[in-house]
Amino acid sequence: MRDITELMNTYRECSRNLWNVYFSGRENIGASLDAFGQIRKKLFDSLVVDELFYEGESEGENIPSPALRVVPWPRSLILIKRLSGPGEAGYWDQEKDLFVGPDDITLEFIDYFDFSEFPIQDFHFFLCKILRFPSHADYEGREALVEVLGTRVFHDEEASDLGISGQVGGWPRSDH
Repeated sequence: MRDITELMNTYRECSRNLWNVYFSGRENIGASLDAFGQIRKKLFDSLVVDELFYEGESEGENIPSPALRVVPWPRSLILIKRLSGPGEAGYWDQEKDLFVGPDDITLEFIDYFDFSEFPIQDFHFFLCKILRFPSHADYEGREALVEVLGTRVFHDEEASDLGISGQVGGWPRSDH
């Protein structure tokens, strides 16, 4: 696996700056969010995805989305989204004061996350999908938040070459 934390930090800083300086103060915030979502996707593709290696046989649109693994710092606080019904708000309080380390859990990057999008976005958290969590197997498949600070991101080339990836291809998300 290749450490791409610096690529992700470059993308994060560029994206934050665009929103905070150029979009957050606009009158029509809905249009700003729509435009910014499209720009984020292009930024992510240009600053991160285009820098990754793919050795499979697919080309063009058939290249699978990259498998990006978020690896928490030893003893990182993780917030796990509580199950809720369709149309209900999601809460990040499944288990209070849950700490994990890099060998405890396997997380896949989905997006960056802030509890508030207005007026400033910091992208304080990684929004992830829990792929493996042996001590809490019932949480596998759920979404989780891990603070960006001190967390590393790796491109799992083997999983990408096999076409094993999460939701990065549909990224960025607009439903949080």
